[in-house]
Amino acid sequence: MKQNIQSIINHTKFQEKLQLIADKHNIDFSEVQRKGADCISELYSQQHPVANMLSIKGFQFMMSKAYNNKIDIDPKEIKKLMKLMRQNSVAFILTHKTYLDSIVLITTLARYGMPIPYTFGGINLAVPGFKQLGKSSGLIFIRRSFKDDQIYKAALRHYISCMIENGDHLTWNIEGTRSRTGKIVYPQMGILKYIMEGEKESTRSIKYVPVSIVYDLIPDVKEMTEEGKGKTKKSEDIGTFINYFKKLGNQYGKTAIRFGEPVDASAHQNAIIPDIEEDSYSDKNTLPRFAFELIHKANMITPVTTISLVCNVLLNNFALTKKEVEFNVIKLMNYIEERKKDVLIERGKSISAAVQKALNLLQGSGIIQKNKAGYKTQYSLTSTEFLSATYYANMASAHLYHRAFIEMALVKIKDEKSSNKIVSFWKEIMRLRNLFKFEFFYTNKSKFSSEIEAELNLFDKNWRAIINDPKGDVEHLLAKQEMFVSKGLLLVYLEANKVVCHTLNTWDLEDDFSDSDFIELCLFKGKELHWQNRISRLDSVSKPFIISSLRFAKNTKLTPIDKKINFKELDVWMDLLDNLTERLRFLQKLEILNTKKYINKKIATEGIVPGSELNSISEAVLDDEEGSHIAAFFDLDRTLINDFSAKKFLQSRLLSGKSTAKELLSQFATVLIYAAGNRDFETLTKISAMGVKGIKEKQFIELGEEVYQNHLATTIYPESRALIASHIEKGHQVVIISAATRYQITPIANELGVKDIFCTEMEVRKGKFTGKISEMCWAEGKARAGKKFAKENNIDLSKSFFYTDSIDDYPLLEIVGKPIATNPDNKLSQVAFESNWPILRFKETQKKPIINGLRTALAGASIYPSALKGLVTGTLKLSRQEGANSAFASIGDLGTKLAGLDIAIKGKHNLEDFRPAVFCFNHQSSADFFILMKLLRRDIAGVAKKELEYTPMGPIFKALGAIFIDRSDKSKAIAAMKPAIEALKSGTSIVIAPEGTRSGSKALGKFKKGAFHLAMKGGVPIIPIVIKNAYLAMPKGSKIFKPTHIEVVVLDPVDTSEWKPKNIDIYVNDVRTLFLKELEN
Repeated sequence: MKQNIQSIINHTKFQEKLQLIADKHNIDFSEVQRKGADCISELYSQQHPVANMLSIKGFQFMMSKAYNNKIDIDPKEIKKLMKLMRQNSVAFILTHKTYLDSIVLITTLARYGMPIPYTFGGINLAVPGFKQLGKSSGLIFIRRSFKDDQIYKAALRHYISCMIENGDHLTWNIEGTRSRTGKIVYPQMGILKYIMEGEKESTRSIKYVPVSIVYDLIPDVKEMTEEGKGKTKKSEDIGTFINYFKKLGNQYGKTAIRFGEPVDASAHQNAIIPDIEEDSYSDKNTLPRFAFELIHKANMITPVTTISLVCNVLLNNFALTKKEVEFNVIKLMNYIEERKKDVLIERGKSISAAVQKALNLLQGSGIIQKNKAGYKTQYSLTSTEFLSATYYANMASAHLYHRAFIEMALVKIKDEKSSNKIVSFWKEIMRLRNLFKFEFFYTNKSKFSSEIEAELNLFDKNWRAIINDPKGDVEHLLAKQEMFVSKGLLLVYLEANKVVCHTLNTWDLEDDFSDSDFIELCLFKGKELHWQNRISRLDSVSKPFIISSLRFAKNTKLTPIDKKINFKELDVWMDLLDNLTERLRFLQKLEILNTKKYINKKIATEGIVPGSELNSISEAVLDDEEGSHIAAFFDLDRTLINDFSAKKFLQSRLLSGKSTAKELLSQFATVLIYAAGNRDFETLTKISAMGVKGIKEKQFIELGEEVYQNHLATTIYPESRALIASHIEKGHQVVIISAATRYQITPIANELGVKDIFCTEMEVRKGKFTGKISEMCWAEGKARAGKKFAKENNIDLSKSFFYTDSIDDYPLLEIVGKPIATNPDNKLSQVAFESNWPILRFKETQKKPIINGLRTALAGASIYPSALKGLVTGTLKLSRQEGANSAFASIGDLGTKLAGLDIAIKGKHNLEDFRPAVFCFNHQSSADFFILMKLLRRDIAGVAKKELEYTPMGPIFKALGAIFIDRSDKSKAIAAMKPAIEALKSGTSIVIAPEGTRSGSKALGKFKKGAFHLAMKGGVPIIPIVIKNAYLAMPKGSKIFKPTHIEVVVLDPVDTSEWKPKNIDIYVNDVRTLFLKELEN
C-alpha cells in the first residue's frame, strides 16, 4: 500500500514526539517540525513498479555475470516464507559476506513472486541519479552516525513504525560490515533497536527472519584478506560499487541462501553475549541478547559449499591427490548431512564432479596450485593464500566447532586413568568454549552441553561408557575416527592468540596502551614468532584474528590495567596454547594413519553428495533385503545416462574421418530402412555390423573411451549413481544389460564400478570384426541374458530389480520381481502406470531452453488454429456445440504434442460413462489446461477466474463456453454459477479446480465449496481427476514447458444424489481425502 509522505510527517504521534523534543531542549517547535520533516524526506522511499522492475532486471544481470543465476535454496523454507510474508511484515536479518548479499535476497524473493523488502543503505551512496533510482526501488538511505540527533532518531523510529503499520518488509546486514574472516561477525544493533522500537509504536508486529548467504567464491575476498594483513581499507562510495560490479565475471561458481524460522524477541533466548558473564543475564531478554540470538540462528542455517570443505581439507594437509581430496571431503559431507539436513549446496551431484569443480574454481582464483610430484598430481594451497583458504573454510565453521572441541578435549584426557575422567572432559570442553568465545557463537551452558552430547553420539554411541571407565581406551576411540577437523578450524585462532599473548609479554608498560598501536605491534611480533618457528603460518597474523584475540585478552583482564600486566596468567595462557598446538599435531598424525588405512576402502556412498534430493530414490533399495542372491539389472541409454550412446558413437566415428566406404554405405542403408518404417533393432544392427567387417577392434575400444570422455561422462544421472551405490551397499549384484555394444558400455561401467555386462556382441577374429553379431541383447535377448546371469550366480529373479526406459525390454521386466520404469517412454509409462510398477523420473542433465521456449510458444499458439478449426466445423455442421467440441479436441491433441506432454491414464472409462458430471481436478500448473482438453474432448464448459476473460485468449475461451467467476465478490460469484447449473441440466459437463488456483507442486491446496454446490444443484456426480505430476511440466512461476510424462488417475464417480447442504464441509473433506490418498500412492 502506498504511503503519503505528508501523512507520515503530520502523524499525530510524530508531532507529539517533536513537541516533547522542543520542550525538553528549549527549541522553537516550528524549527523542530521543519527538521523532523526534512529527516522524514531524507528517509522516505517508495517502491515504484517500473523502478522495481528495472532494479530486479539489473540484479538478475549481475547474478548472471557473477554466478550464472545459480542460487541454491531449500524449497521447504521458500514455502514457509511465502506464507509468512502474506500474513506479516518481515524483517530479514542478513549476514554480510559481500556487496551482493541484498541482491541475492531480492533476486530470490522476486524469482518466487514474493514482495521486495525495503533495504537500508548508507547515505554516502545517495549521489544524484542513484539516489532517485534507489528511493524509487525501496532503498532507505540512513546516516552513518546520529548519536546526539534526537530529531533524526525520532524520525527514523516513526518512519519504521509507519512501514510496519503499512505491512512493508525490511532487510539489512546486521553485521554492519563485510566479514573479513568468512565467519559471521559481531552484530551491530542500531537498526535492530529502531525496528524493535518502531514495532512498539505500531499496532502490527513484525517477524524477524535470520538469513544466511554463502558463495562458492567471492570477488572481494582477496582485497579483504589484504586489508587483514595491514593494507589500508578503501572508503566505500558509489564508485567503489561500480568498480566492484565491473569485475564480476562467470568464474565464481554459485551462491546459496537459507531462511531460518522467525525469532520471537519476547521468547527465551539461548544465545550468549561473549563479553558478559552469562549468569548475570540468564533470565533477561535484552537487545544485545536478541541480536546474538539472531546471529546464532543465522549461523546454524548456514549452507555449506564444496569449496569450503576442500579448503578445510587442504588446510589440514600439505598436499593431496584428487582422490585423497574426495575421500576427505565425502567424510565431511556425510558428517555435516547427518547433523544438519540439506545444507550441502551440491547435494545430489557426483562427488567427483563437485570436487573437480571446486578445485578448478580455486585453482583459477590462485588459491590452490596443482603440482606434479613423481607420478602423482597433487593439490596444495598457494603459500600466499592461506588467509583466503581460511576465509572459505570458515564458512562451514558453525557446523564443525563442536566436533573440534570434542577432539581436543579427548586428546587432553586420553592418558588419564582416574574415575573423574568424565569431569576432566567437561572441564576441558568448557575451557575451550571460553577460549574461543570470540570466534564462534554459542548457546547457554545447558543448551551447549546438550549440543556436545548430541555431537558425541555421532562421534561414538558408547562415548559415555568409554570416558566414564578409568580404563576406557580414549586413544582407541580417537583412532577409530575417519576424520579430524581441529587443525583446519582452530590453528589460525591458536596462533593469533599466541601472537597477542607474546606481544603483551613484551609490551613496554611505560607506554600508553591503545588498541591501534597494539595491533600494529602484533603484526610485527607475529613475523618474529614465525621466524622463530613458534607459529606455522604468517597469515595467522591478520588483523581480524588479532582483534578477536585481543578482545579475549581484555575480557580476561590480561591487558595493561594501571600500567600493570598479570604476567603469571599470561604464562598460563601461553602454556595452554602450546599444549593445544601439541594436541593438533597428535591428531594430525592420527589422521595421516587413518587416511592410509581407509583411502582404498570401498565406501558405497562416496559417489554422491548427500542430501534430500536423492534420499527418496534410494530409500526403497536401502529398505530392501540384503544379499548377493539379488541382482539389480540396469539398461544404459536414458537409464544410466541422459543420452543415446550409439548416436554419439556413430557421430564421433563419422567425424573422425576413419570410416571406410563400406561402413558409410551400410550406415546410409540403415538410415533408409529406418526411414521407411522398419524399426526392428536386430535387422538394423546386423546391417550396421556388415559395414565394419575387417576393421580392427582396437579402433572401437579407443573410440569408446574417447566418446565417453568427450560426450558421455557428464550425462551420467546422479540418481543412477545413487541407486547403484545403494544396491552395492546392500550386497546386491549390479549388472548392466543393454542393446549397446561393449565399446559404448565399458567406460561407463568402469566409472560406476560395475563389473558384469551383458550387451550386443560383435564377432571378432584375429583382432578384427567379421561383420557378424554373435549375441543380440535386445527384447527377448535381454531376458535370456538375465536368466543366464541368474543361473550362473544363484540369483533369485523374483527378488531382483530391473531399471529401464523402454517398452522393448518388457520380456525382462516381466520376469523380475521388481520392475522399475526409469525415465520411461510413453508406452512403458502407460504399462508401468497400469501395472502399479514404480516409476522414476530423473532430472535432466542437459537443458534445452531454446527448444523448450519454442515448444511453449507453439503450444500456446495452437489455441488459435484450433479455434479456427472449431469455427469452420461449427459453421459446416450448423452446430455451436460441434464447433466447440472440435476446438476442444484439437487444443488437447495439438497442445499436448507441441508442449511435449505424454499422458498415461488410469480409469479412462470414468471420463465417458457418467456424463454429465462435475469433473474436479487438482490444479498443479498451466499444463493442466491442455491435459484436460486432451482427456475430456467434448461437451464441457470450464469455470475460470474473471481475470482470464480480459487476456488475449479470453474471447476464445468465452466463445467456447467458459464461465468466468469474480472470486473477490461472493454475490457475483454465486450469480455467475447459474449458467453452470443450467449447462449441467442440458447435458454439458463442468470442469473446475476446487483449489481455485495453481499449487505449482504436488501439494494439494484447500478446497473451495463451489464445485460441490454445483454438483448438488445440478444433480450430477463428481468425478475426481487426479493429475499426479503436471507441476514438473511447468511449475508455478515458470513460463516454459518441459517435455514430461504425465500421470493421471480418474477416480470412480462420487454420488451426490443424497447430499445435504448442511453437511457440505464433510463432503468436501471426503473428496479431498480421495485426492490426497491417490497423490500419496
